[in-house]
Amino acid sequence: LHFGTMGVKNLWRLLLPAGHRLSIETLSGQTLAIDASIWLAQISKACRDPETGRPLPNRPHVRVFLLRLMRLLYHRIRPVVVFDGAMPEAKRLELARRRRRRERLWRGGEE
Repeated sequence: LHFGTMGVKNLWRLLLPAGHRLSIETLSGQTLAIDASIWLAQISKACRDPETGRPLPNRPHVRVFLLRLMRLLYHRIRPVVVFDGAMPEAKRLELARRRRRRERLWRGGEE
């Protein structure tokens, strides 16, 4: 395993032998913890202008987040949305570095 600035690289490859796919219907009647940070990161990445990479107007990420919750409720799954506590300093610095890099790229600057 390699611990990067954030997260664990190749974690899914490590967990793959122990895991298995299941249909959402098999979770009916159960409580499911949702990592809000992961959902928001996925949705934020998907809700960007394909040409500029900038976030889309009208904040579609909120709608998509709610649609995901509604899908769980439709299947009678009780979602518990978990938000991280305060952001660790290393993560805050890494996100700021990424934001600066993105801004330079949007302006057409060098990396």
